[in-house]
Amino acid sequence: MATTFQIRKIHTLKNIIGLDDELYREMLMSFDVQTSKNLTYTEAIILIDILEDKAIALNRWEKKPKKYEDLYRIDKMATQSQLRMIEGLWREICYFDNDIFATKSLRKFLKSKFKIDDVMFLTKAKASKVIQGIKGMEKNLKIKKGAAALSE
Repeated sequence: MATTFQIRKIHTLKNIIGLDDELYREMLMSFDVQTSKNLTYTEAIILIDILEDKAIALNRWEKKPKKYEDLYRIDKMATQSQLRMIEGLWREICYFDNDIFATKSLRKFLKSKFKIDDVMFLTKAKASKVIQGIKGMEKNLKIKKGAAALSE
């Protein structure tokens, strides 16, 4: 689910660009949603990138660097993109739309399953295992939601 911050950013960029409502709705329909609130965390990132590129082309926006982009990592440590992916996947399965809660719950998950206190301490190998673990959790949640929908 898209975060409140992402939804605000989407609407800010929409207004900066001067995007009319009809075209905006068509963009949302390309993600099979009616409203930005129904975008997944990852879909919201994609839409924000599209809108930012348009705003930059119009000289109305300056793009900020991606999270962890300026972080120096030695070869065996998890890459910046792995760290971003872990956080993004976690946000999609996190049941509260709250950054602080998501960070704390991710840390708790890492500590209990991987004996790591924070994503910053992950090696590439462990990061791959974390990604697979979160994807497995996401798959199980979808199965449970499907079973719940069938039983109704």
